[in-house]
Amino acid sequence: MASEVVKRVKCGCCGMWEECTVEYIEWVQERFGGVWVCGLCEEAIKDEQARLGVGVEAALRMHATFLESAHADPAARMAPSILELIKKIMSSSLSPKASLP
Repeated sequence: MASEVVKRVKCGCCGMWEECTVEYIEWVQERFGGVWVCGLCEEAIKDEQARLGVGVEAALRMHATFLESAHADPAARMAPSILELIKKIMSSSLSPKASLP
């Protein structure tokens, strides 16, 4: 059985990296006008298409514009840090406390 070639590829929308087979990368690029998009962005683009009744290229542009505006907003840049802080607080409050003498 021949093994499939896997490559790391960067999303043309959000910049996230994924490992995918070469065949899958080519298939996605064909669907999105030569741009490789990650699974999350692909779903967002499909939602834009369904919601607005537009083609793939228009939905891709709208999604890219949304991501650019989200990254320009300081609050959006802080959100991942806040989520990480909340996770740390939650995990430390769930860990067993040492018994006091």
